[in-house]
Amino acid sequence: MPLLLKALGPARFGVWGAATSLAWLTSMLDLGTGAALITMVGGATAVNRQTDARRHVTGALLVESGMAVLTLIAASLVVLTAVPRDQTGPYLIAVAGLAINVPLNGANCIWMALQKGYVSAFWELIQTLTILAGSIVATLVTVDVRIYVAVVYGGVALANLGSLVHLFLRHPELRPDAWAAPFEAARGVASQGAIYFAAGVAGGLTYMLDNVLALQLLGPEASARMAIALRICIGASGMLTIVSQPLWPAFAEAGVRGDLKWIERGLVRGTALVTGLAMAAAVFLVTAGGPFLRWWLHADLGIGPDLLWATAAWILAQAAGRVPYLLLNAVGVVRFQVVLCTLATSVALCLKFVWAPWLGVAGILWATAAAAAFISLPALTWRDVRWLKSCGSRPGNSR
Repeated sequence: MPLLLKALGPARFGVWGAATSLAWLTSMLDLGTGAALITMVGGATAVNRQTDARRHVTGALLVESGMAVLTLIAASLVVLTAVPRDQTGPYLIAVAGLAINVPLNGANCIWMALQKGYVSAFWELIQTLTILAGSIVATLVTVDVRIYVAVVYGGVALANLGSLVHLFLRHPELRPDAWAAPFEAARGVASQGAIYFAAGVAGGLTYMLDNVLALQLLGPEASARMAIALRICIGASGMLTIVSQPLWPAFAEAGVRGDLKWIERGLVRGTALVTGLAMAAAVFLVTAGGPFLRWWLHADLGIGPDLLWATAAWILAQAAGRVPYLLLNAVGVVRFQVVLCTLATSVALCLKFVWAPWLGVAGILWATAAAAAFISLPALTWRDVRWLKSCGSRPGNSR
């Protein structure tokens, strides 16, 4: 970040931040097939149905390849018609990067299905190091934003390709094979993935377009501040995900056993742990975030207390609902989440357009935090309690 900011300047850095922020859409553009593979491949391999697992992988690759083509065509048209001419280059590179990575990204989900998430994490480390090295080299030779955007999407593609090749070398039984009935294989995965896709789109759009909104509503320098703030938010959210994600399969296993006492205990303790960690991060941000960012960036982008408070609120609001959300995922209550995320995202988006001119970049983050705290969290809590009560009345369940 400090090197890129110094090399590009605030305005070009803001364009870079907006274009690269679209990389987060990769996991959504697969129509939910990645999330579906975690369940479908995991279930098939658990009972040694390797033929079924291979068919699921084949179907997912077909769906994802089709989405890659559609993404390339549709998103390119949007960029060429809606984006200012001087910014089309970086965005077209981002579109191409998205399209390439849609079918490659599925390998990470399959590693999770095989309970080998550490392999996926290894390739994510390779991705990080590749982007870091490429960005450092770029600062030595150019100030062309397009090169910096290409470095990011190229690093993602390299790591995803490595993960996919590694998967098929290590597990040849999963190599695509069901070409005799390709449409049947694709339809089976797509039907399962559709509900996950809906939930992912509804929830992800709450923040994934914030860089673009900041650029269009407030200008390049505001987008530069958003690029920094949002990376703090996503970084903190990623760390909290690492801590809480094991609760997903644990809740699922306890649900199968009918062990509601463990689920209740895990829900309370997990929420307390994740929220406590988020609170610690929030306190650090509002007390020492300003000096830390100036030291880290070797520049002052104008990130004041208002933006730091908004960033802290964003992290805390997202953390509070994390474990209740995992429980609903584990027990298959997904359609409720689609409706809830759609409502919360719609409210947040409206608030962003209202608050951004009034509060600046902080207003965009406050809108997301407000929707999460006052809409998502109460609804998730209510639905968890309702599920626990309904299960408590069933014979065979223990409290």
